[in-house]
Amino acid sequence: MIRAAALAGTAMMGLQGGTLHAQATQPQASGDNDVGIQDIIVTAERRATNLQNTPLSIIAVTQETLEAKGIQDLQDLSHFTPNLSISPTRGGGSSAASFVIRGISGGGGATGERGVGLYVDGIYMPRTSGAVLRVLDVDRIEVLRGPQGTLFGRNSTGGAIRIFSKQPTDRFEGSLEGVVGTFKHSDVIGMVNIPIGNGFALRAQGAYLYQDGFVSRGTQKLGMQEDYVARVQLRGELAPGLTATWGFLYNKSKENATPWVMQEFDMRPGIDGIIQGNYGDWLNDSFKAAGQAPLAAYNDPRLVKGPYQAPDVCLMDDFNPDYDAACDQYNNDEYWQADLNVNWSLSDTVSLHSITGYSKLKHRAVTDWELIGMEMRYDILNSRVFYQELQLNAALFGGAVDLVAGGTYFHEKSGAPYNYIVNRRGTSNYPATPGTPANADGGLYTRTISDVFQTSDSVGLFASGTWHVTDKLNLTAGLRHAWDHKDYTQTRYPPPATPYQTPDFTVAPGTSSTTVNASAPFRALDYRATIDYHFTDDIMAYATISKAYKAGSFSYTVLGWTATNNATGANQSPLVKPVPNEEVVNYEFGFRTTLFNRRLRLNPTAFLMHYTDRQAVIRVNCGTGPLAQIVPGSAACPVGFIPTLQDQGDAWIRGIEVDGQLVVAPGLTVDGSLGLTAYTLKNPPAGTTHLYPDIPTPTYNIGATYTTRMGAGKATLNVNYAYVGKQSVYPDDTADSGYILPSYGLVNARVQIQPTALPITLTIYANNLLDKVYATYAQRFGGGFWDSGAGTGIAAPPRNALSVVRGRPSDIGVSLKFNF
Repeated sequence: MIRAAALAGTAMMGLQGGTLHAQATQPQASGDNDVGIQDIIVTAERRATNLQNTPLSIIAVTQETLEAKGIQDLQDLSHFTPNLSISPTRGGGSSAASFVIRGISGGGGATGERGVGLYVDGIYMPRTSGAVLRVLDVDRIEVLRGPQGTLFGRNSTGGAIRIFSKQPTDRFEGSLEGVVGTFKHSDVIGMVNIPIGNGFALRAQGAYLYQDGFVSRGTQKLGMQEDYVARVQLRGELAPGLTATWGFLYNKSKENATPWVMQEFDMRPGIDGIIQGNYGDWLNDSFKAAGQAPLAAYNDPRLVKGPYQAPDVCLMDDFNPDYDAACDQYNNDEYWQADLNVNWSLSDTVSLHSITGYSKLKHRAVTDWELIGMEMRYDILNSRVFYQELQLNAALFGGAVDLVAGGTYFHEKSGAPYNYIVNRRGTSNYPATPGTPANADGGLYTRTISDVFQTSDSVGLFASGTWHVTDKLNLTAGLRHAWDHKDYTQTRYPPPATPYQTPDFTVAPGTSSTTVNASAPFRALDYRATIDYHFTDDIMAYATISKAYKAGSFSYTVLGWTATNNATGANQSPLVKPVPNEEVVNYEFGFRTTLFNRRLRLNPTAFLMHYTDRQAVIRVNCGTGPLAQIVPGSAACPVGFIPTLQDQGDAWIRGIEVDGQLVVAPGLTVDGSLGLTAYTLKNPPAGTTHLYPDIPTPTYNIGATYTTRMGAGKATLNVNYAYVGKQSVYPDDTADSGYILPSYGLVNARVQIQPTALPITLTIYANNLLDKVYATYAQRFGGGFWDSGAGTGIAAPPRNALSVVRGRPSDIGVSLKFNF
């Protein structure tokens, strides 16, 4: 669902050429006298400051940078931003990507909270569902690493990503761009800016973006992306010093599925007569019933088919394993946003800023959970958000103190109405009758039918001041007090009647469902204290301590009713307990340097973060802890455990980030960055071996941009290499489900030609130039899923199935942009 709102949210593209870590860093063309790195202006402190004078760890990226690097979406951006990771999720695809900064992320769905704040034109977007990854008509993107609680509030424990679209201007301009490339890549992007008069201007963008998938499965090409984007902005000067910008955007996003492939399928020592009553046994029966060879014990070629081929197996329609439309997948989103930004300059030293926004998200998806056509999950998510921020900026005492203060209000109604799972007869959740072959009991079984709704309100008051003690020394201090409140409702429904299966959920006599309710307040006090010292105009050092929180949540599994437990909704509601806020305290030290007559910019940062009350979903064995009342092996707990959100203790995260640029010669710039991160776990819950989701380390990139003027115009060449280190994925309290995702490196290249006599820009691009085969995410199902009657973490035999999300192969194309 993520491609839908940052794509929509900003409608950004129309790119030209630059470098990654600067807003305006491209040197003058060959022959010009000024070849120094230009200043970068950011607003990470809620006021305009020079990047080199801002005591925060920031990456600033502009429109020119995005095109020069071949960055087409935010996931590409993460390859060039140390300690930022953006990757597709299992059920939501790239449009519901997971954001991670310095190893801190967060939950999804209708009630989860992220640890990375996402802002589009100042409007906070709480759901990754609908947050668009593609970028169009962008002015800049700021990636703020480390806790940002004082100025940005809730859910910024890892950091914040801020996307700014280009604003209407008083100059008529427009553009029309077409892109064609491999995988049927076909984009049409248009923009027009119209001065209306009397201080008003209108800017409109529209785009159709399409690229086919690259993983074959039956009749589908997984990884397909199709987007329709429209955005209109009206900017006007209402009075001297008073300006307002009204904006509206719409995005419709379609995907068929995440590009998963099966990389390993290990059922050793064998299938027939050894494993009974589980996925492997039932899949084996289907092959034999269709007159095909039995399932191989290791890497059956019908399942493990190649780097870009998923299993062509589907059992949703009948017991014949051949693929058909019953296993087709999709991720569809619609996103609307209306916003109003008002700026009022009361004097040369005082200004007011108001940001008002309303957004609506609709997400619909169907996912083949195991990728072998035995379990389809139907997912619906709706969200409505209202956001209001008021901000005062003032320069006090003759400019000796810069003050920013204000308040925010956030309101969201989110829900996942009537989500459910459909299993084929014979799976571990719908086993065949003991003693009979699985194909003797045909039919489908619908289970885990539920509604989840949540209403969230949050109010925050903040103030931050910077005291310029001397021309060299600055002290900054800030506080934010936040009051959150959540109302939570979950309803479970019994499955349709079937003659083959005991229902996985029962309700009290005379009722049709069981509903639990919970309500809880959450409070937080965030702070920041910073000292920065300028040794010269070009060398600054800073040290900071900052804190942020991620809003608390609820965790509960609704119990089925029996005559002995009397588990009605009213009796269960008091058992729903809130999970407390996550909190991160950051200790950070860094230098900001511009050396050798502005030819070298080097910005190193070191950090240590204390991460407390971590919220994580782990497998909890039935009959223990919060699931003490659920019997292992019962219809409500057929595999012996249930994934449950729990407080997972503390962690210390440490690392470094280095960003640099060097002007080698007129027209030639080299840039690069490096990120290293590690962690130490503290006081994990008793009785678990839960692992912390590993951070890819190291991450680094290096690139070069060369611009030269020719007789007929200007040409720009960019070549870059990005490396992502190995990492552990899907870690939990079962050792047989861990997997180390391999490292990978990607080479991108881009040539851009701008003729002097024509208002066009021709770009030839090659992403993943060397056609690297790599994976961006992985999922391993261990013995707990494949061994009949076994609990989690079974030691032997180590049966497992490993699937991975493939990155896109070599992607080559051409773009032609006409400016008018």
